[in-house]
Order: sequence, then structure tokens, then C-alpha cells
Amino acid sequence: MHARTHARMHLWKAFAHATPAWLAVMAMVVTLTLAGIAPASAQPRLDNLRFKENRAVSYQCDGGRRLAVRYLNGDGNQLALMRIDDKPMVFVNVMSGSGARYVGGRYEWWTKGEDGNLRDLMGAQDAPPVFANCHAVR
Repeated sequence: MHARTHARMHLWKAFAHATPAWLAVMAMVVTLTLAGIAPASAQPRLDNLRFKENRAVSYQCDGGRRLAVRYLNGDGNQLALMRIDDKPMVFVNVMSGSGARYVGGRYEWWTKGEDGNLRDLMGAQDAPPVFANCHAVR
């Protein structure tokens, strides 16, 4: 099985147990936070789901491109929020052999330490990352 096919299977499994209400609330939280309507320091929550860590990281990528990512972590749930093609996207942390791997829609954000790459899982297997060789800047 190709790695991309395997990644797609994991993506579908990750969202298989998410209820439509949970996804709708998370999309609203993401949209409001990214739009600047909700304060970045606000602690988003759903029922008893709380995010104890709300951290913004800016990445410098190949070609002079920048990628802003907000990480929400807590109680066994880890999310990464970012804008792709000017649309807010929610990425969910899934199992990885090394580093932190997040999937959202057709994209995969894989970080290790201060570095990361954003890939389009629907692209050709040998396609370059959408955002390549990203490094966190302070």
C-alpha cells in the first residue's frame, strides 16, 4: 500500500468518530479565532473538552513564504489551526513514528522539533510540499 493511500485511510479513521456537532463547534471556534473575533488567549471548549495550551507559531518556509499555525493542546486532544488558500483549516494530531503529524481535509502538516512540511495528500506522490522546509521563527 502506498504511503499516501495509508495516510488517507488514517485521515478518514480520525474523523470517523467526530460528531457533526463537534465538528461544527470546532469550525466556529477556529473561524472566530483566526478572524480575530475571539481573543487568542480565550480557552476554547466543548462540553468538558478544554485546551490548556493555546500557542501561536510563525514558520518561515521555502520561497520566502510564511505559515502561521495556532496549536491547541489539552486533555489528550491536540489541534493545529491554520489558513490554507485563505480558508481556516482544523488539523487533528494523529499517530506518527517521529515528530507530530496533523491531518485536516486533504492536507498533512508534519513537524519535528522546530521544522515542518505541509503536503497535499491528494497530490501526486512525488509532488513537492505545499509549504516546504518550514522553520519556526521567534
